Amino acid sequence: MSVTLWLILGVVVGIGFFLAATKMKLSWYEWLLAVLGTLLVLFAIQNYGASRLALESRAAGLLLVMFGLPGVILAAVGFALPWMRARKAG
Repeated sequence: MSVTLWLILGVVVGIGFFLAATKMKLSWYEWLLAVLGTLLVLFAIQNYGASRLALESRAAGLLLVMFGLPGVILAAVGFALPWMRARKAG
């Protein structure tokens, strides 16, 4: 995977967490879910790229599903909980 991709991903993740910290009021477990989800998604992207580079396309797809899907679910729950709480209060 290229350095440019990781630079772009780092900027996007940094901006996302900055906006979450300034615009939303997150509790500790929502932060934990969001951070774990983000780490799992980044881990899935890295493993996908490395497996494709090693010409293991089946392993790449399985690793993307095994780590990417739970990561997306965790991150979505971590950011959806405060949104639902704010919607209920307002």
